[in-house]
Amino acid sequence: MYQPKPVSPKQNKSLLILNALLALISLVSGLMALYYSQWTIVLGMTLVVLSSCINVYTCWKRMKTKE
Repeated sequence: MYQPKPVSPKQNKSLLILNALLALISLVSGLMALYYSQWTIVLGMTLVVLSSCINVYTCWKRMKTKE
């Protein structure tokens, strides 16, 4: 069975920052699309926000357990 290598703290911090930035940008894009009533883009941005928020939470939790 495949066992991935653990992520280093530096990589984890950079992933946390990138995912938080992605969540913020996709939230703004989704709100702009909502203003223009483009529902397909709103749905896509909602899924991106949810997945990046889950990634932010797991990165943050992983950082806190290693300290």
